Amino acid sequence: MRGYVHARYFDLVEVFGEPNILNAEEGDKVFNEWGIRFEDGDDDVYATIYDWKEMYANESHYGEYRWHIGGRDHRSVELVYEALGK
Repeated sequence: MRGYVHARYFDLVEVFGEPNILNAEEGDKVFNEWGIRFEDGDDDVYATIYDWKEMYANESHYGEYRWHIGGRDHRSVELVYEALGK
């Protein structure tokens, strides 16, 4: 985990499309997750945006939510913020 972003579920869907990694089974720690590849100059930077340890799969769909940002590079957080206009 690299950081957090406060955003509404539907804002993430508008920018990144529907979550492309869905884990809606009971007991999963992540229900909604985006795997994203950014091009940054000559580099590819990968990021994930995901909910974490919620009771229900749609709990993160209402109002502003604190999403986790994962990635191998600090630029993953910066690029997520930039894509969301933050």
